[in-house]
Amino acid sequence: MKNLINYYYELNIKTFKKIDGKFVFEVNNKLYEFVPFYGEINTFYKNYLTVLRSNKYCHEIVFNNQKNILTFYEGKPYLLLRKNLSMENKVDLNEIVTYDIPIYSESKLEWKKLWKEKIDYYEYQMSQLSHKYKLLKNSFDYYIGLSENAIVLLNYVKEKDIRFYMCHRRINHNEKLDNFFNPINFVVDNLARDVGEYIKVNFFTDGLNLDDIYNYIDKLDFNESECILFFARLIYPSYYFDVYDQIVQGNVSEEKIELYTKKNVSYETFLVKIYNYLRLNFNFPEIEWLEN
Repeated sequence: MKNLINYYYELNIKTFKKIDGKFVFEVNNKLYEFVPFYGEINTFYKNYLTVLRSNKYCHEIVFNNQKNILTFYEGKPYLLLRKNLSMENKVDLNEIVTYDIPIYSESKLEWKKLWKEKIDYYEYQMSQLSHKYKLLKNSFDYYIGLSENAIVLLNYVKEKDIRFYMCHRRINHNEKLDNFFNPINFVVDNLARDVGEYIKVNFFTDGLNLDDIYNYIDKLDFNESECILFFARLIYPSYYFDVYDQIVQGNVSEEKIELYTKKNVSYETFLVKIYNYLRLNFNFPEIEWLEN
């Protein structure tokens, strides 16, 4: 790997660390990451250029001496990132709200299609694996039901009213700004995506102040359709499916799912409070099972 970096980037590496498939090293007091790339390169680079033009910070792509973004290592595509800033602080709602990079090119909301495909995939998979995973089997129908509720709610969205921004594939628990600024994580979507994912993951791990959430909803200046998107995102249990995947892949024990299943009632109570706030302040559709 050292020879490859030296040949393609003319950087002399003394030492490096391999962390989660990434090669991390320092040269001339600059931190670099040589990371595997998955995705569509043209879309990735277009998103990267959009962020640069916005004067918002993100880690820098380093082209190789062939003037290419991608370099192949052991038959797999990688790219080199230079971190002109490396931030260990955690992402918060303020950072998400202020990282507002509008996308003016034509974009399309894909949530309904993707969520339906995921439900079909998980239902088939669970029909084959239910005998093996008792905890998942016992909780599975409940979270499929939440997913279906979220999809129904999307029927009230007027797509012409949705504004698109540079967002992130996922906001994880204890997400660091260092990862938040990684262009590999960028995806074009509505800000409801990032805000909703942040709120969900932090509810189950650290807890949240409802007044803070209300204040940020106001700051975002969501229109009616964007409010519906935001709440659908809160209902959709991505947190459950993320851990489900890890369990089935053998990366974590099945008991990990109980972090969420033991708090499902308290999360429903939380949803009722957000729902009531949105109903009070916006023209928001009635959801019967959340009426109290």
